[in-house]
Amino acid sequence: MAEPKLTLADRLAIARIEARGVRRAMAGITVQPDVDRDIERVKERARKRQAETK
Repeated sequence: MAEPKLTLADRLAIARIEARGVRRAMAGITVQPDVDRDIERVKERARKRQAETK
């Protein structure tokens, strides 16, 4: 599946999610499927937005 075009808000949301993952990794939590799932949710929202504009 092609990568969607991300808006600034999408990029900031992903950065926030990744920062949460980094803080958890520093605390020793290495398995973080919720972080991956949340990032994919942001990308899916961008894909839907692109599909609506076409």
